[in-house]
Amino acid sequence: MTTELKHHWQPAEKQRHAIAGRLPAGQKHEAGERIVTLCERSVEAAVRTEITWLWPTCSECMEAAKRRIGVPA
Repeated sequence: MTTELKHHWQPAEKQRHAIAGRLPAGQKHEAGERIVTLCERSVEAAVRTEITWLWPTCSECMEAAKRRIGVPA
């Protein structure tokens, strides 16, 4: 397993999705910005709030994120 950050998470379209690469400190996705996720969807980013972080995690993104960091199936 690796400690290098290979993806980051973003609330979008009522789920939390993973996006390839790290999000540099101090940067964020703007509400409405189109982003391509690890589940290979183009989704519209939502504002990061305490509520949106409670949205369910996209299961397809979770599986892709696990593969990216070498978690066994």
